[in-house]
Amino acid sequence: MSRGRVFLALATLAQSALVVAGPVSAQAWATRAVCDVAAPQVHESAFAPATEAELAAVAAAMPNPEGRFWRVVSPQGAVSHLWGTMHSADRHVLDLPDLVQKRIGEARVVALEIDPVLSGRAAYAAQFERGDWFRTGQEVALADSGIDPHVLEWIRLRAEGLGWGRDAPERLTPGALAELLLSDPCNDFSSGVLPIQDGRIQMLAMIAGVPIQALEAPDRIRLYLDSPGNEAFAVDFLDVYGGYLNPETTREDRATSIALYLQGRIGMMLAWDRSYMADVLGDGGATLDRVNDYLLDHRNRQFVARIQDELETGGVLIAIGCFHLPGTAGMVALLRDAGYTVTRIPLPGETQP
Repeated sequence: MSRGRVFLALATLAQSALVVAGPVSAQAWATRAVCDVAAPQVHESAFAPATEAELAAVAAAMPNPEGRFWRVVSPQGAVSHLWGTMHSADRHVLDLPDLVQKRIGEARVVALEIDPVLSGRAAYAAQFERGDWFRTGQEVALADSGIDPHVLEWIRLRAEGLGWGRDAPERLTPGALAELLLSDPCNDFSSGVLPIQDGRIQMLAMIAGVPIQALEAPDRIRLYLDSPGNEAFAVDFLDVYGGYLNPETTREDRATSIALYLQGRIGMMLAWDRSYMADVLGDGGATLDRVNDYLLDHRNRQFVARIQDELETGGVLIAIGCFHLPGTAGMVALLRDAGYTVTRIPLPGETQP
């Protein structure tokens, strides 16, 4: 079985505030020794059982597989920018390129997946109540739900490590459980101290007086998972995000993830992600495909619809998870389909076109 890797681009910002201190033994594999990457570097061993060459070939067949930063020009000539983030507090990820920081400060509006800043006292109080996080009226045997048994055990360890207890999967709704799984265990050590990269972007925008445009509500994914009719999708989602908790994760895996991101090899990251999940779940990647159909493709279409009026005016800096950029239904392709001219801006350290 190949080893786990960084939670790269699909998580949302809200989860960074949910992590609380928990028993060290329950998540002992996610140590500072594993999480603190001294030097981002691609390690061939991280891709096993695939090879780097095999995954690179898959990535090369994707539309727009390379690049984190893009210039977006409307048919009328209004200029905006698109940036692919990595939801991590790793120091290399937080070190934003100078040009990206400059464009954030110059932006008319910064568009993020969500705006985690609370709207007022009522919202502040509601986050402590969380009454709709808990199952009511029936006992649930998750072992019989279809979740992979190994993955379910990893989910229990994660829930215990966050202080919710091993029985949290039976007590929490699927959407609430997903909120716990969306947080990378390596962000635990700095939660409440350092932002993840998306949070740093929001902070820089706030300092510059640039307003934030949320592309969706903070609880949208949780509510979607808990909606009637989405039970099968919820099982798929928990299989995928529980699958990222693989206790065989190594420093080399994380160093490789961060190196690929800094090199702008996003298609390669997506190819590796599918290869990894196919190995963990033994399904050829079908479960991840079903999850990505909503988390990436569907949400990308919603993002474009939400921000299009602002793009017509220009001055927008869109900052969303980097997995949203490549592919036939990626943001770059969808914006081009909508009539925008989208051009990659190569950055220092990235592979060059």
